[in-house]
Amino acid sequence: MSPSTAEKSLKWLLLLMGATACLAFIAVFIPTDWMETANDALGLGAFPRAPLTEYLTRSLSTVYGFLGVLTFFLGLNVRRYLDLIVLVGWMTMVLGALLTGIDLWAGLPSSWIWGEGPPTVLIGAALLFLARRVD
Repeated sequence: MSPSTAEKSLKWLLLLMGATACLAFIAVFIPTDWMETANDALGLGAFPRAPLTEYLTRSLSTVYGFLGVLTFFLGLNVRRYLDLIVLVGWMTMVLGALLTGIDLWAGLPSSWIWGEGPPTVLIGAALLFLARRVD
């Protein structure tokens, strides 16, 4: 892969990751009834309506949204932020491994486990792969 192709691919991967993560901002504002409906549709048991649940779901969505903005910003100037992108790649791989462990520990369905942690590890690996090929 040429350095130019790697840089363009890295840029678009970061922009896509960032834009997708920004969608988490929606969950900050959705009604709790909608969260409960989604929970029931996923078969995750009873939805605990409590202040801590409200706080955790909405604050986590806010954090994901802010990370999405940061990731999108990195994609706007890959060369300038290449060292930080490499760090983000490693952190994304660690995040994926931790999410897999948390999902297993929490007893989530296998579709959730395989759909969250392992793909996150692969995305981190893709960031590293592409970053190493940019001049």
